[in-house]
Amino acid sequence: MKRIAPIRGRKESGFALVAAIFIVVVLALLGIMMVTIGGMQRATATTAVQGTRAYYAARTGIEWGAYQAVVAGSCVASSSFPLSAPGLDGFSVTVECTSTPHQEHGPPPYNVYVLIATATSGAFGDADYVSRTLKATVTNAPPP
Repeated sequence: MKRIAPIRGRKESGFALVAAIFIVVVLALLGIMMVTIGGMQRATATTAVQGTRAYYAARTGIEWGAYQAVVAGSCVASSSFPLSAPGLDGFSVTVECTSTPHQEHGPPPYNVYVLIATATSGAFGDADYVSRTLKATVTNAPPP
């Protein structure tokens, strides 16, 4: 009776295939994860830039309202306008102004103006929507 000895190479060749498939799957998952993280970082950076632009658009509204109130002497209750300056184009600004007259010990009366400026870009609910609101108090009182 002849005895046939098993060939060792045949049993081990299947294990190498399983290990290779496992490594390929792990590397593919790592690649997908890196692409996803990169996309999230890009979206976060874009949102931060838009937020900064919205802040400066609202600040533009505050400065416009302060000029109108103090220099021009008119406090418009509510005014809206689009911005077209480079870097701020696409934003619309709404400025609200309220004034309170004051008379202290001296004869010249003065006004205190409260300005609220809101800058928005995009439509509410959209992924690219951004809004910032600033509040400032200015006066036309003479310096002491």
